[in-house]
Amino acid sequence: MLKIIFWIYTLVVAFLSFYPVPETPTSDKLNHFIAFFIYPILFRFSYKKGYLDTIFFSLLFGIFIEAVQYFLPYRSGEIPDLVADLFGILSGAFILFTLDLMKNK
Repeated sequence: MLKIIFWIYTLVVAFLSFYPVPETPTSDKLNHFIAFFIYPILFRFSYKKGYLDTIFFSLLFGIFIEAVQYFLPYRSGEIPDLVADLFGILSGAFILFTLDLMKNK
């Protein structure tokens, strides 16, 4: 069931990333941070991978999103967006690490 939730989330993030949208009322970077904060948490719970695998695959998805956006005429792939993705990924991984530490005490 978690894998289904993960893949639905992945498709929703991809759709929102590729769909032409007007300016959002919230910060674009904040949207990236939140989306990629949740992504590694869902990935790790779904696939039981280690921290490095979780970070790597999450970052790979972020790079994919930005690369596709670069070629879309109505979107733009930007390095600052990728940096926001990375901060979200690392923050999500930190939460996972903290939860694991608390669980093992």
